[in-house]
Amino acid sequence: MLRKLQAAVMLLCMLSYASAGTVSIGTASARGDLNVDSNLIKGNATLFNGSVVETGQATADLRLGKGTEITMATASRGTIYSDHLVLQQGQSELTASSSAFQLEANGLRVTANEPNSRAVVSLRAGNTVEVASLNGSFGVTNDHGVLLAHVRPGRTLSFAMQGGGNPTSFSGVGIVSYEGGQYYLETAENEKYVLGCRDLKKFVGDKVFVFATLQPSSAPTGGVTSSLCVKNVELNGGGGVGEASLGTKWLIAGVLVAGGVGTAFGVYEANQTSTPVSK
Repeated sequence: MLRKLQAAVMLLCMLSYASAGTVSIGTASARGDLNVDSNLIKGNATLFNGSVVETGQATADLRLGKGTEITMATASRGTIYSDHLVLQQGQSELTASSSAFQLEANGLRVTANEPNSRAVVSLRAGNTVEVASLNGSFGVTNDHGVLLAHVRPGRTLSFAMQGGGNPTSFSGVGIVSYEGGQYYLETAENEKYVLGCRDLKKFVGDKVFVFATLQPSSAPTGGVTSSLCVKNVELNGGGGVGEASLGTKWLIAGVLVAGGVGTAFGVYEANQTSTPVSK
């Protein structure tokens, strides 16, 4: 009797474990070989939470619920979940029906700002993530939720992790403006920051270099990226570090943000010719 009871308990545990671990979250397909959880797949595969997908010489299309689609480029690897993909190697294109799904790469989170947006996210050398928006805009945040930049339609930005970077620091070049009793700094990529802690009246309309710290605040609104407490400001080209060192880049929370070279678009177009992305 005891043995029967033990067998029944073991069977229930096995069934419970199998049920919890085998809930499908989507499918994967490739025009060639595909590895899912270290199993070689030809054609189609079912995806589960935590499935590891690896591509070889063919791209793979991942289709999840609520209209989310991902195309993994050749020689790419990622771990897929119902609400996010962790890209560990290579490049992926995300078509997001809403902001509920994120693509993570090197500790950064890429999220659609509007429905039916499409972006290509690439892992590059030097701890750099490149994000190119094909349609719609995307927000890029770090693992502490700090908004680093918006990637707008047709634009590419690169995000390079800086070792030992200060998580509350900001430095960069932009134009100072004054609106509704508030000073702002706008970068070359149209990122807009609220400026505080200093009277900046004499800099309005000028291109300046700003050293600042990030201010804790509620979620940015009205197109504002973040709030800054200005520690130092100088006219750009006035003998300081300014544009000579950062150019159109800015350093925020230990991440160097810059306009990308658009290599993601080139790969996307190549994939369109050989192995089209999912529609």
